Amino acid sequence: LMPYYSRDRDEIFVRIAAEPQHLREVAEMKRYKLELKPQYLSAFAPYKNDYAGRRDLDYSDRCLVSHIYKTHLDKTDDAGGSMYPQPGAIFRTSDRIQLMDYIIREQDHNCAGVDIGQLMHDNDALHYFPMHEHRKLVELDKDWFKAFAWGTGIDKVRDYYGERIALYFLFMSHLNKWLAIPAVVGVFLWLIDAIVGTPDNFTAIFLCVGMGLWTTFFIHFWRRLSARHALKWGTLHIGKQLERTRPEFIGVSRVNPVTQRIDRYYPWSERIWKLVQSFTVLVVTLILLVFIVMVLFVLRHTFNANGGRFLFMFINSLVVEILNMIFTNIAKWLTERENHRSYSEYSNHLLAKTVIFKFVNCYISLYYIAFFKNHHYLFGQKMECWRDDCLYDLGAQLAVFMIMRLTLQNFLELGMPYIAMTWRNYSEGRTFHTSLFTNPLTVMPDLSSAERQSKKEEFDLYEDMDEVLILYGYTTLFVVACPWVPLLALFSTVLECFLDQKKLVLLHRRPFPQQAKNNEPWDTAFDVFGMLAMLTNTAVIVFTSHAYDGWSHSHKILLFLAIEHIMIFGRVAISIVAPAVPKSVKLLQMQQQVMVHRHLNLGGEEDDHETRNTAMMTAAAPAPHIFDQDEDDDEW
Repeated sequence: LMPYYSRDRDEIFVRIAAEPQHLREVAEMKRYKLELKPQYLSAFAPYKNDYAGRRDLDYSDRCLVSHIYKTHLDKTDDAGGSMYPQPGAIFRTSDRIQLMDYIIREQDHNCAGVDIGQLMHDNDALHYFPMHEHRKLVELDKDWFKAFAWGTGIDKVRDYYGERIALYFLFMSHLNKWLAIPAVVGVFLWLIDAIVGTPDNFTAIFLCVGMGLWTTFFIHFWRRLSARHALKWGTLHIGKQLERTRPEFIGVSRVNPVTQRIDRYYPWSERIWKLVQSFTVLVVTLILLVFIVMVLFVLRHTFNANGGRFLFMFINSLVVEILNMIFTNIAKWLTERENHRSYSEYSNHLLAKTVIFKFVNCYISLYYIAFFKNHHYLFGQKMECWRDDCLYDLGAQLAVFMIMRLTLQNFLELGMPYIAMTWRNYSEGRTFHTSLFTNPLTVMPDLSSAERQSKKEEFDLYEDMDEVLILYGYTTLFVVACPWVPLLALFSTVLECFLDQKKLVLLHRRPFPQQAKNNEPWDTAFDVFGMLAMLTNTAVIVFTSHAYDGWSHSHKILLFLAIEHIMIFGRVAISIVAPAVPKSVKLLQMQQQVMVHRHLNLGGEEDDHETRNTAMMTAAAPAPHIFDQDEDDDEW
């Protein structure tokens, strides 16, 4: 421990470190899984220390397994990663953080048993975070496109930030690659629309079916990709785990029936009424939202009369973004009142509220234009589409929504944390200068590294996933009306990767690494949006476009069902031909289990001596130092 005062001596910082031997002991006690060498199929196995065995048994019970664990050289050190592996080289940076967090929190042998959550709940501790490593941050910032936007350097992100954040950027890189095809095709179809004079032409049906299959294949192949990386990172086996209590959780002290330790408890009978209140607020808010949107469309006629059609579209998109921000704060307040114990319970309930509201808020005006606006009356006024073609209005409003999110949302996303950090630093300096114990001529010293990082915001992955989900909806739900939207979405996602990387490196404290095997519940949310996009685009083609005006209503319904069933058949077929967890992944997982049992559970003394000898030769040995015999003789 190394405690020291802050610059103005109103806070105490405590830096905590652990010896490699201590980490090894705790890793063995915790059965923490580490990666094995490639000779052992890069499997993950619980760490074990070498055991020489007992002399009275002629050392027949010995267990020598230290050579099978992979060493991780730090390529950012002074030697460029060419130095001989240190004793703690079997641990990655994120491994050390997770083991040290276990040492601090738990009450096991050689652990401190500090209840960090209770300290933060009582405001005795303000922050608890791992420190950034400057050299590794510089390397990540230098290779940001490969690491954060294209996925070829995703292992660097995983080693530094953990699997949860790495899976998010792996998903973003997957989205960037898959958006390239509809972006190119969309621009080509947009040129055809410009020549024909309307998006309502013969290409719409092909774009509809193509994007319906694209949304199906995109999320399915993402699940296959995440399964391969989860196996590579040793998290494919992870199931539901007991989570720590949130510092904001309020409850009475009791003995936890699972851990048999003192924990806070909040009865379900009290929470259920707050859930009912949250549901009531959500319903009332949605009713008010629908009324606001209808009023906006009535006011649109005033703008149209004065030539302000696009001004109204801009105002509409601005109102949508403002309402999103307002309801997000309301949803967080409601979820805090529900007093959930774990972070997963809190995020799942928050996701349920925000997705419902934002789906209605962001897309209700687009659905109204597509299916209800043309030749209908609203509050006694007749609604008409531009040039009697609702796909024009739909495409224009969708484009304005996308441009608004690209500019305003990204500015707020990057600007707000920077403003907050700058204000904290300014307030800290002003407090120091106005202190009664400070001489006006005193030069203000620089902040320590820990104090500078404490002024930054805490990183919240939820907000980034929520933003990408809304962008995904804009890209896929009404693409037949605006074929060039995927191109703008591709630019937006690459920009999002750049901004998120800058936030992580410059504007946020280093988050604790979390193990994960997928992005659930977000994967399911993207899958649901894909299904809705498939149905919406089909309905726009059949019921809104003029291509089938001569068809009866029953024939249109049959056509809608036929197209829908073709795309559903595609979903079923791809799940059978290419399952979400590839067969190669399942086979390699079973091979790794056999390898771990053979070389670890059997004490490392299996008959496969060739593999063992090869593994022991992979670690670079230090160069021997040769003493000159003549010099030794002269010294004596």
